[in-house]
Amino acid sequence: MRLRVLCVTPRVPWPLDTGGTIRTHYLIRALSRAHDVKLVTFASGAADAAGLAEMGRLGIRCELVPGATRFDRAVQVARGAVGPLPINIRKYQSEALQTRVRELVRDGVDVVHCDHLHMSPYGLRSGVPFVMDEHNIETLIFERLARDESEPAWKRLVYLQQAFWLGRLERRLGASASLVLFCSAIDQGVLTGMLPGATLSAKVVPNGVDVEYFGEAGPALPSGLVFTGAMDWTPNVKAAVSFVEEAWPLVRRQLPGTKLTVVGRNPSASLRETLCAADGVEVTGTVDDVRPYLRGALAMIVPIRVGSGTRLKILTAFAARTPVISTAVGIEGIEAVPGTHYLHAETAEEFADCALCLQRDPGLRERMVEAAFNFTHERYSWETIGADLARDYARRFGGG
Repeated sequence: MRLRVLCVTPRVPWPLDTGGTIRTHYLIRALSRAHDVKLVTFASGAADAAGLAEMGRLGIRCELVPGATRFDRAVQVARGAVGPLPINIRKYQSEALQTRVRELVRDGVDVVHCDHLHMSPYGLRSGVPFVMDEHNIETLIFERLARDESEPAWKRLVYLQQAFWLGRLERRLGASASLVLFCSAIDQGVLTGMLPGATLSAKVVPNGVDVEYFGEAGPALPSGLVFTGAMDWTPNVKAAVSFVEEAWPLVRRQLPGTKLTVVGRNPSASLRETLCAADGVEVTGTVDDVRPYLRGALAMIVPIRVGSGTRLKILTAFAARTPVISTAVGIEGIEAVPGTHYLHAETAEEFADCALCLQRDPGLRERMVEAAFNFTHERYSWETIGADLARDYARRFGGG
């Protein structure tokens, strides 16, 4: 049975320049193959034309609602600072978008697919079954930020305050949703633990990767170690800065002349200055194609210590046959085996030693990347993941 699915997202899921956008794009694309999908989202500027064209190519009707002005966003942030609706939820709330969701629901919608926690209030108020796609457990991210001793005490207090308000909202929306999608069983367990005694309708929909695209042969750019990710997302920024300050001098001492390339959109001027002050570090900003950087890398580093969900960058590296060195938090939710699919490191010394090990032992590198590629192809293909989700929607919301 073909369902009428309304997807509510924070932006048009194109171009594929963040992990969140990639997940959104591939899941909505899969839903559109089996169901009739409409998408409503905020207008965000010059990139919208290409995004609308891509949605049209996929057969998805996409509507844009005017986004908030700079003044409106400032007001929403100020209001979020005093609660009870936290900042990263309040800044996505819009009467215009809510009105359009209600109008589309009246025209006929079987289920509202809400992308991220911060779009889920629209589903809660829609009057029809709604699905909340939890890319991350937002409460957990802010709790981890509040425990980060490198932050000043006042900022940790703000993070703790926001975590409290996020927790209240995450529990309410989780208990109210007809279905909650999680990137991993770990995330599902966290939210279940936040809802003692409540019934949670849940499904693990892991992040995936386009294995054929990233596995293609092609040009390689010598990039030494590489770090990829949106450089306007706090966990990525903190990871890159801490790695450059703590581990990078040790890597350069053991592997003289090695280069670190930081690839990802929207690095601030101050972040560029901080990172590029270290010898051998390059910050690219947005690139058209990340694959040459992965093909030419000794390893991808994932020194993430704050976060939730799962890192698509790791699956991308696995598919591109790029060795990965990651913390436990970095690879959280991906059922990879240390020493077989990736190298595990927590301290600066361990990151440096792992890089040296890969440089000295080409055989280890080859065995590891092949094992990781095969593992990813078997378990984390977007085609398989998306088709399963579309079938599940038909079973749950088809009325038959």
